[in-house]
Amino acid sequence: MMPCPVCAGRMVFTARHPISADVEDTVYACRRCGAELIRTAMRNAAKPDTDKTSEAA
Repeated sequence: MMPCPVCAGRMVFTARHPISADVEDTVYACRRCGAELIRTAMRNAAKPDTDKTSEAA
C-alpha cells in the first residue's frame, strides 16, 4: 500500500463514496497517526454487451 504523507506509516482502505454516476472518492487512513487521504477518480463502468475477447482479435 502507499505510505502516509504525514508520518510514512501504512495507509489502509477505509471507504468508497460515490460522488456522481461517473466519479467516486476512495478514502484511506493511516494506521499510525490517523491521517486520511481522499482520492477522487472516474468510475470504471463495464458495458455488459462488450466481449473483451473479440476486441483483442
